[in-house]
Amino acid sequence: MTFYSKMQKTGDKLLVGKGQAVTLTHTVPGTYDPATGLVSGATTTVQNGTGAIIDWDTRQVDGELIKISDKLLLLSPLTTAGVVLTAPVLGDTITDAAGVVYTLVNPLKTVSPAGTAVLYKCNLRA
Repeated sequence: MTFYSKMQKTGDKLLVGKGQAVTLTHTVPGTYDPATGLVSGATTTVQNGTGAIIDWDTRQVDGELIKISDKLLLLSPLTTAGVVLTAPVLGDTITDAAGVVYTLVNPLKTVSPAGTAVLYKCNLRA
């Protein structure tokens, strides 16, 4: 086990203890068929993870990129099953433990020293 894989597990352990269950949903749109007017082949991937959803520091809120109603998600790089989470991308949705659905918008940052993701910092917008 490498140093950074240990960091993944440590970060996950802290978020499990202090965070909440979240569901990350990624949808890839299908292709449009002009002959039928239908879209087909859309796929949706759902991953269960752990994260802490908090307010942004007011000094970081600029009203454009980060709005006052946005939330900061500190997301574990591991799923609840303990395997590496597929990295979130803009447009994915996060559902928190209360059932509130947020969309991932910029900024979205992966903390990955030496190429191993140890934390995802995501901007959430309801």
